[in-house]
Amino acid sequence: MSAAKQETYNKIKTEGVAKPTTPNETQETEHIKFNPLLKGYLTRSTIYERQLPDKITQALCFDGPKDADNHLTFASDGSITLMTGKRDPNRGAGSGRLNIKAYGGQQQYKSRVDLQFNEGDDAKPEGDGQALNIVCYGDYVENSVGSERHIRAEKILITATSELVLQGGSIKLQSESDIELAGTAINSAQINKKEIILGQNMKFGTGEETGIQFDPRSSVNIISPGHVNHKILGDYVVNVGGQEEHLIAGVPRPDSTLVKDKSKAFGVKAAALGIGLDAATFVNTVAGGATTITSGGASTLTAGAAVTLAAGTALTATAGGAITQIAGGAYTVTAVGNVTITGALILLN
Repeated sequence: MSAAKQETYNKIKTEGVAKPTTPNETQETEHIKFNPLLKGYLTRSTIYERQLPDKITQALCFDGPKDADNHLTFASDGSITLMTGKRDPNRGAGSGRLNIKAYGGQQQYKSRVDLQFNEGDDAKPEGDGQALNIVCYGDYVENSVGSERHIRAEKILITATSELVLQGGSIKLQSESDIELAGTAINSAQINKKEIILGQNMKFGTGEETGIQFDPRSSVNIISPGHVNHKILGDYVVNVGGQEEHLIAGVPRPDSTLVKDKSKAFGVKAAALGIGLDAATFVNTVAGGATTITSGGASTLTAGAAVTLAAGTALTATAGGAITQIAGGAYTVTAVGNVTITGALILLN
């Protein structure tokens, strides 16, 4: 124990502040051993050996020049440490840099490698705060054999001045927000296409939308438990080479506001012009209840062959003016009951 420590111990013991049973003890340890091999005269650089107190950990070290904090260490465990000095703008723009220039090279690491790059506290504005900048005057190829490549960043930008190609056995784009695609033309080719949309599917500003199918067995299906609404300001043309059939259940939907009139299952309205129905052969209209035809003007029924009116009960023809019937052949009236003709004048010719 040193004289100063012994004096302090005796003072504490005599004054009664503390009464230890044994005095304080000290243990002397071995210091790190240095063996200088070479010391430079001009730069004060040093090459030396170093051994820690365990006498196992040893290293060959290179230090210098003075005030540069450069250091190169070959450790006994096989590791190599290379450290440059701090960056000081007062010493020049290249201070503290590790500069390597070689005509090619090859690196092979047997285990994991961790790299860390920092932009530095004194990063210049023209550097855009870049921590790593790689310039390749040729192709840049990376291979992750039998493994994965992960890129993590707050924002990732990929810029191709000519063409950007993504190839893979399968390609997935996942986003917690919007995905935007912009281009003069977007062309896609696939065998099958499936879209799962849980919200709204909307298109704006489409100049023309065309679907062309070459397989005669192809079909277009719209299957929805909801409603379908078409609003067209121009013409609407449907050309069907085969047959067309409409099956309407006519069950009113209280949640629908598209059809205001809930009294009929099928309604057709023409606001400006008339409605034309042309059939190559026959027109067949079957109603389970009454049939009403109301015309604001004249009504004409013309048939190239016979016209048959059949009623299960009474048949009534009422006109506000004259009724004219002309038969090109025989005219026969047959009634099981009475035949009654009433008029102001009855002319028989």
